[in-house]
Amino acid sequence: MKLRLERLYPSESVILGALAVILGLVSAGGVWLFKWLIDAVQHLTFETLGSALQPLGNWVVVLFPLLGGLLVGLLLHFFIGQERYHGVAGIMESVALAGGRLRYKRMPFKAIAAAISLGSGASVGPEDPSVQIGSNLGSMFGQWLHLSDDRIRTLVAAGAASGIAAAFNAPIAGVFFALEIILGQITGTALGVVVLSSVISAVFTQAVSGPEPAFHVPAYALNNAWELPLYLLLGLMAGPISALYIRLLYLAQDFFQVRLRIPRWIKPAVAGLMVGLVGVFLPQIFGVGYETIGQILTFQNLGVVLLLGLMVAKLILTPISIAGGFPGGVFAPALFIGATLGAAFGQVASQMLPQLNLVPAAFAMVGMAALLAGAVHAPLTAILL
Repeated sequence: MKLRLERLYPSESVILGALAVILGLVSAGGVWLFKWLIDAVQHLTFETLGSALQPLGNWVVVLFPLLGGLLVGLLLHFFIGQERYHGVAGIMESVALAGGRLRYKRMPFKAIAAAISLGSGASVGPEDPSVQIGSNLGSMFGQWLHLSDDRIRTLVAAGAASGIAAAFNAPIAGVFFALEIILGQITGTALGVVVLSSVISAVFTQAVSGPEPAFHVPAYALNNAWELPLYLLLGLMAGPISALYIRLLYLAQDFFQVRLRIPRWIKPAVAGLMVGLVGVFLPQIFGVGYETIGQILTFQNLGVVLLLGLMVAKLILTPISIAGGFPGGVFAPALFIGATLGAAFGQVASQMLPQLNLVPAAFAMVGMAALLAGAVHAPLTAILL
């Protein structure tokens, strides 16, 4: 009789599997809604409002990140509050020190603030808020069900993987992101839950948005073995730029948090003003930058000077945006910086070595992986992404 009663209750692995499926679906739905909000804000600012103010000249674009910064600052002040670590860093701290218990009630306001940031042109990425959506949902489920710390950590990692899978339509990259960055180790149970949640998230994303990846990458060919030393040289160049990228993030945080003595809710507007002033001359730096990356990867020649200008602008404005208080991630900007660096390098190399028949767009793709790997110390995630 006792054996029959035990069979009526599902095992722990079955419960975790069911939670992984639910988490993958809900996370993907949350990220899809987040993307829709970004598009809605961007349409309202750059298209509707931009068209109405076009007679005033190109300088009106300065207003969009400035006004977006004011709205974000008010949301941070009244609904989110002060946090010691932002974004993925906060998730990592929670997993390491607090059993994965996140303040999930703040997540809706963070998502709205991030959508306003990206839609109004701040130089940040969408992957950090996407990871936060999934991780906070995983933590919420674990806390609601009073699971152990290990199980909550697993659900937080599974939510992070689901967020990356939905953001980039790349489930395997989501798995390695969760294992490399969030958990820092691989265990059998955790791996199964993370993989299942990430795959379910990608399936839902493809069902509602189509099977399109984040970037359309043509099939590049390695025409000559002598190209390999050039790729090695590109990697050696990407390393110091990755280090500079991280260094600038710390310097910008020191400026905005310590040196700039103004109310906290005004700081995003100051950062938005800086982004807007540069965006008048280089509009490609506004927002995520996927369109520009797509142009580079599909053989559109933007010119070496423009590519290097975009790289430097993104390298500086992303730390300013994040330190100023705009919610967002460093992934997409790192990909942008890597694409512009690689394309500029490839164009110069092809002009100097025309006999090799080099493809600058291929160097852009490699540059994306190299820059991201150096910036976030996650080479497997960068390669697969």
